[in-house]
Formats: sequence, structure tokens, C-alpha cells
Amino acid sequence: MEQQNNILSSGQQEDSSAQKNQYFQENPSVQEEHLSQENPSSVAPEENQTNSSLLGQVRLKFNIFGGISLFFGIAFTACFYKAGVGINLFLFTIIMIGLLVLIMKRLSLPIKKATKVYYAGAALLGLSTMLTANTGLQFLNITGILLLLDRSLLHQFQEDKSFDFLKHIGRVFGLLFRSIASIGMPFADGVHFLRRTKVAKNNKALNIILGCIIALPVLMLVIALLSSADPLFGEITEKIFCFLFSPQIVHVILLIFFGFLACYGIICGAAKYADMGNTNQRRKEDPLIAITAIGLLTAVYLLFCGIQIIYLFSNGLFVLPTGYTFAEYARRGFFELLAVTIINIALIVTSTTLFHEHKVLKALLTVMTVCTYIMIASAAYRMMLYIDAYHLTFLRLLVLLFLFMDVFVLAGVIISVYRKKFPLFGYCVAVIASFYILFSFSRPDYRIALYHLNHKEEITMEDIRFLTDNLSYDAAPAVIPYLSDPKHWEQGKTEGETREETRISSKETEDWDWSRKDKEDYYARYCRRILKQQADRGLRDFNYSYYRAAQTVKQYQ
Repeated sequence: MEQQNNILSSGQQEDSSAQKNQYFQENPSVQEEHLSQENPSSVAPEENQTNSSLLGQVRLKFNIFGGISLFFGIAFTACFYKAGVGINLFLFTIIMIGLLVLIMKRLSLPIKKATKVYYAGAALLGLSTMLTANTGLQFLNITGILLLLDRSLLHQFQEDKSFDFLKHIGRVFGLLFRSIASIGMPFADGVHFLRRTKVAKNNKALNIILGCIIALPVLMLVIALLSSADPLFGEITEKIFCFLFSPQIVHVILLIFFGFLACYGIICGAAKYADMGNTNQRRKEDPLIAITAIGLLTAVYLLFCGIQIIYLFSNGLFVLPTGYTFAEYARRGFFELLAVTIINIALIVTSTTLFHEHKVLKALLTVMTVCTYIMIASAAYRMMLYIDAYHLTFLRLLVLLFLFMDVFVLAGVIISVYRKKFPLFGYCVAVIASFYILFSFSRPDYRIALYHLNHKEEITMEDIRFLTDNLSYDAAPAVIPYLSDPKHWEQGKTEGETREETRISSKETEDWDWSRKDKEDYYARYCRRILKQQADRGLRDFNYSYYRAAQTVKQYQ
């Protein structure tokens, strides 16, 4: 009898277990809740995610990393809400570095040497941004800060010495998509955290929350009735509601929320890479494919480089195409040549990464490298001829910088062809970051203004417009002392100028009087604009370039 009872009991348990499993399959959220009640610590926020993984540690410690993300959102809003770019960006960069250090400490990850270099580079770019008013330079600086901190996070979370160049590039840009894919994690992790806390299990706390929810519609009705009964009470409640639900408050909350989601998503996205581990070495293909493709391209490059040597570097030994001066011939193609040099570098890196070694392939890549150096020299020579004819601008100076960096990057690329253990990605990051940081601190607009003024015997109205409108206030310390002395100006009215009043529709300059009576008046408006914009800036968006420009105006008034 006991045996029969045991069999019956066992059968009932199996039937009950089968029914329970079927119910859980139909209701996965109930299954997760049931498991968390039986053993909360054993449930990870994500399927097949172990607590020992880095992502599992982040998600199970939502109170820590969620708090860090919330602080990030608050700091982001405090620094940039209704503020320009200035000291706030430098301070926010330091805050981001501090939060990254705190994250590493909470995850028990020691700070690596290369990571410290990335942090230093990001801090220098933040400082440089505070010292310039050039919006193009500010945009490039912000991009550089984000890329360096992106790279530091990936380097900390995973051992990447064995990765090839393409894998490094893929991880840097892949972090963005992994972060976007993690956008729902803070919500899920927040719910799991509340389930595990004592507050969620406290009946009194739950009853208080339930009471607030029930009272809310009744409270709204009562306030509406009382406001109608007493105008003074209605006026007070109206002001309170207008403040609580004002566009400014909503904007602030949205900025904080955006910062919170972005920070938590980036942490989770980077942690996913750590859990992937070091993947197997990339399978390489038959080098004959690369030899054929590179051989065809190299033949074209040899022909093109021969033309460059004949027509440009011979300095007039051979006749130029009909109707072209050297400056006009040089004007055509330097941007295209810059693009081709970048493509060639990418092709060399791809060939060495995806294909097996071969002597012929190495020889072709070496010839392509020599051709690329000739193209770099041709592009730089064209640009110098063009600058000599049409003077310097920020974009032309930036092209020269990229060409200069290409020389060093290409040297590293060809070294990696013959030395497989050469750390090409780290070398390229070091070269590009070092030269760009030096460039960002060099005040390009100031140098451009000095070059322009030193190469002009007299200043026309077109020159004044370029110096005051096209260049940022970085150029003011060079422009104002020069223009404050009218003897440097060309006498008379510039061709094509009229003395009729002309209005320019611009939010920034709509309060100016744009009458073109003379150049002195135009220069005076430039000075007033500097003083006004410096006065409009507060402590958060203090910018040294605006401050120095205003001080220069006061000095020469």
C-alpha cells in the first residue's frame, strides 16, 4: 500500500510540475517573479546571464550604477541647460572621468596605464574647448573626448592586446549600437531592484503608495473645486501648477532622464564586450584576391603619380593644361587626394588583416605606400599653392593637419605589414590624438588672422568681413589692434558696396544697425558684439576666448 501511495503521490507531483511548467511557459513574467520569491539572489536580470559576469554584476548592483547614472544626468543638466560651451564642458569632462574611475573601483578593475593616457587626453581636449570660441574646433574636441572615453571604457573591460586593427575599430563604433540596444535595461533592472528591497516587501510602504495613487484623482477634483470657490487660493494653486509643469521643469527632467539612460546604457553596452571574451583569431583568405585588386589599383596610382611629378613638382618644366594657372590647377583635387590617401591606408590595413601573408602582396603594398606618399605630397603642394593665391582658412589649415597626420599613420601602417606584432591601433590613436591636441591649443583662427594681416598691404571691406564674421573671437587679439588703426585700411569705398542700409536676418545680429556707411562703423559693431556676447555669458559657460576678446576691445577703445 505504501508503495502504491508513493507512486500515486509521485504521479500527482509530476502532473502538478508539468502543469506549473506549462503555466510558466505561457506567463514568463510570473515564472521570473516566482523564482525571485524562492531565491532572489539566484535570478539574473537577463536570461542566461550569470552573476559572475561583468554585465551581471552591473545589473545586480542597480542601486550603485543606477545612482552613478542618475548623478551623470544631473551633472549633464546642471552644466549645459541653457548654457553655451565653456568651462562647463571642461568640468563635465572631469566629472565623467571621475565617474569612470568610480565604476572601475566598484567593479574591482584596476586602472590600466593606457586608460590613464586616454583620461589625460580627454581632459586636455576639455580644457582646450574652454579656451576657444571656434565652433568647428569645439565640435571636433567634443567628438575627440567621447571617442577617447569610449576607448578607455572598452580597454578597461576587456584584454585587447591580441585584437587586430579592424576589430578595434568595430568595437569603438559598435559600442554605440550596443548601448542603444541596452536602453531598456535600466527599467528592467530597476524593477528587479525594487522587488529585492525591503521597501517593496513592506506592506506599510505599499499601502502608502496605493493610498497616494487612489487619492490623486480625488485631490485634483477637490483642488479644482476649491480654486473655483476662492480666487486667491486658485491663483496660488495655478502658480504652483505652472511652476511644476512649466516647460523649463519638463526640459530639465527630460535632460536628466536622457543622461541617466545614456550613462547606464553605455556601461551595460561596454560590459557586454567583456562577457564576450577574446574571440578566436580571424580566418584569413587567399592572398591572390588581394594581389589582384591591389595590383590593378597600384597600376593606376603609378600613372597618376607620374603626372603629379611632371606637372606639379617640376614647377613649370612642362606645360600645364590649357587655361590653367598653377593656383587654379592646384585648387582642383586636394580634397579628393586626401580622401584617396585615407582609402589607401584602409586598403593596406584590410589587406594585411583579412589575407594571408605573401611576398608579392607585401611588395604591392609597399609600392602603394610610396604612391600614397606622393599623393600626400601632391595634395599638400596643391594646398600651399592655393593658400598662396587665396590665403588661409580654417578648413584649409585642417586639411594640412590631416595630411601631416597621414604621413605618420602611413608609416605605422607599412611597419605593420612587415611586423605583425606592431600595435598599429594604439600607435594611430597616439599619433592622431597628440597632433590634434596640439592643434586645438594652437588657436588656429588667431594664426589665420595673423597670416592674413601680414600678407595684405591694405584691408578691403571683404577682408574686414572675413576677419570679423568668418573667424571666431579667437582672432580678436590680432584683428582689433590692426583695425583700430585706420591707416591700415584701403581708402575709399569697396567696389560693389553701397551706402544704402541693408538688413541681415539673424537671431544673433538682429539688433545691429547694418548700414554700410563706412568701415569704421562696421568695425565698431564688431567690438560692440564682442562686449555684448561676453556680458551675456554666465559662470557655467565662461569662455576664455570671449573674455580675452572683450578685454582687447576695452584696451583699444
